[in-house]
Amino acid sequence: MPTIRRYNRSFDTSLEDDDGNLVWDELGIQMWCIRQTDAWRKSNGLTLEGCYEACRREIWPQLDSHRWHIACRDTVIKSKIAVLMGCASSGKTHTPAWVYLLEYWCYPQETCVLVSSTTMPSLKKRVWGEITMLWEEGVHKFPKLAGHLLDSAVAITTDDIEDYEEGERKARSMRKGIFGIACVVGGKNVGLSRYVGIKQKRMRLIADEAQMMASGFLSAFANLNNNEDFKACILGNPDDILDPLGRAAEPKEGWSENYLEPTKTTSWETRFMNGRCLNLLGTDSPNFDFPEDAPTRYKYLISREKIADTLSFFPKDSQEYYSQCLGVMKIGTMARRVLTREMCVRFGAFNEAHWGTGERIKVYFVDSSYGGDRCVGGSAEFGKDVTGKIILSLNRPKIIPILVGAGEPEDQIARFVKADCESEEIPGDNMGHDSTGRGGLGTALAREWSNKTHPIDAGGRPTKRPVNSDIMVTDEETGMRRLMRCDEHYDRLVSEFNFSVRYAVEAGQIRNLSEEVMEEFCARKWDKVRGDKKSVEPKDGTPQKPGYKQRMGKSPDLADWCTGIVEMARRKGFIIAKLGNPDAAKKSQSDWFAKEAAKLEEARKARQLQEV
Repeated sequence: MPTIRRYNRSFDTSLEDDDGNLVWDELGIQMWCIRQTDAWRKSNGLTLEGCYEACRREIWPQLDSHRWHIACRDTVIKSKIAVLMGCASSGKTHTPAWVYLLEYWCYPQETCVLVSSTTMPSLKKRVWGEITMLWEEGVHKFPKLAGHLLDSAVAITTDDIEDYEEGERKARSMRKGIFGIACVVGGKNVGLSRYVGIKQKRMRLIADEAQMMASGFLSAFANLNNNEDFKACILGNPDDILDPLGRAAEPKEGWSENYLEPTKTTSWETRFMNGRCLNLLGTDSPNFDFPEDAPTRYKYLISREKIADTLSFFPKDSQEYYSQCLGVMKIGTMARRVLTREMCVRFGAFNEAHWGTGERIKVYFVDSSYGGDRCVGGSAEFGKDVTGKIILSLNRPKIIPILVGAGEPEDQIARFVKADCESEEIPGDNMGHDSTGRGGLGTALAREWSNKTHPIDAGGRPTKRPVNSDIMVTDEETGMRRLMRCDEHYDRLVSEFNFSVRYAVEAGQIRNLSEEVMEEFCARKWDKVRGDKKSVEPKDGTPQKPGYKQRMGKSPDLADWCTGIVEMARRKGFIIAKLGNPDAAKKSQSDWFAKEAAKLEEARKARQLQEV
């Protein structure tokens, strides 16, 4: 019996399986090594990624090895959640395709790999096409490798079952194999919702084009994670820090300038499920490791020529250049958001409130909705903390249920608010409600509880209140220095309400801000319009100029509730103080007063009589 001695054991190199294939050839031995424990591999001087690489050389010896290949391989193999984010033509789809395919071949009876993309044509053109090409090459060279390709069902199944019509799924086949999923069907983004109930010992997911998925795409991961062994690889070209790719790639300490626009390929730990992101920078491609006048070494990777072609159509500051050539998040994507995570962390918005002595005032607000959007209510309180600063502490907002057949929606909301406010001893005069559009809630509140509540219509013009106690202007009529008014700073009231939250955060006055509320503020864009006024994007837009709901697929109900809470607090005496850099503000104002004093002194001297 011919044998080979490896790793302190003998392998019978003549042993064949039922189909006459050699069991213990080099590929079989390396796949056996993959199935062993980390402790066993360590004791034999092996690593899991090294065993994968040895199998790759056996099955696909023609494939290149370069530093991007090694970085992607190690990230996918070592990480529970791997995010490969980068430029076009960076090999993002290739690595999870061969790694998860090889893992399936090692465990064909207990592995399910879901492969998702936007549409079916895009799926077949990109990651599914890569997998099927690698699978066909592998089974042609090593017929013992598992799987039966079903083109019509976009599946590779372990069981040899009869082919069937596209879209059909048989339970026994869906649990063992590799399966393609289109997340956009009939123009509707359905995500992974139809597949989250699949159970298998080893569940894997390749999520391609994640930047194009709906906002709720990542919510399916919680269900998939209920499997015994779940891992995923999320792929895409960076576009926005709050699309699914941006959220999956978010660093543990949040997006900041430390992670935006890196100058080299880099990686970091992520907040999402304790994963790891590898950011592949186009101008750091392995093709740049060779002289500029040398032929392009890796034709399939981004190169100097491909970048030059893009620049012939798009400028360097364009989103196309950043996404397709650089493959990095642009710093500008954070510049004009109502809030950022870094801002909230810096100014303590997530911190607990530590109250000092003195009165605390409670307020309540309802962002009302009567179907479709969420109806959100909740309270907050403001007063002095232990340092004497006036702070506003938010309680967690509540979704108010609107039930069919339980009476008019306004009456249901009014009864809920009455019970909630009475339990917290909040009087009607400290409660506000959204009166935009359908305005019957005030009447219902008066009938069920109190006629002293505050209707707040965010659709009007900004107020004439000071923006805060920090921003000053010179009055055009009097020439005197005074605080800037909101109607001079904002284009409309909804902008004032959103920026009141921002300035309160920057002033270090917000406490207990929740992640969910923060995320909606981070998603809301703003710009400057005529008169240099700040303008928050509309909630509803048009196909030509989409608003928040069109971009994000939902309404910012939690953020709208928070703006109402801050507005109610302001009406009851909460004052937004100086911004978070008081020294700079103080210096700015003192400089102005010093200049004015100098002018006055010069004018006084000019009018003095001179001795002759």
